[in-house]
Amino acid sequence: MNSEWETMTIDELFKLRELMQDVLSLKLKAKKAELERRLQILNQPSSDVGPTKSHNP
Repeated sequence: MNSEWETMTIDELFKLRELMQDVLSLKLKAKKAELERRLQILNQPSSDVGPTKSHNP
């Protein structure tokens, strides 16, 4: 039994590869933007986060 990959032409496989690269590139750019947004939030001064509890023994 032949797999789907074995029945595809070189051109079809190459187009599939390009499509996969485009999809992965978009996902990576979106993930990078999300991580940069979260990092910016973490790097804000602590006074913007809210009151903190002090630990007095």
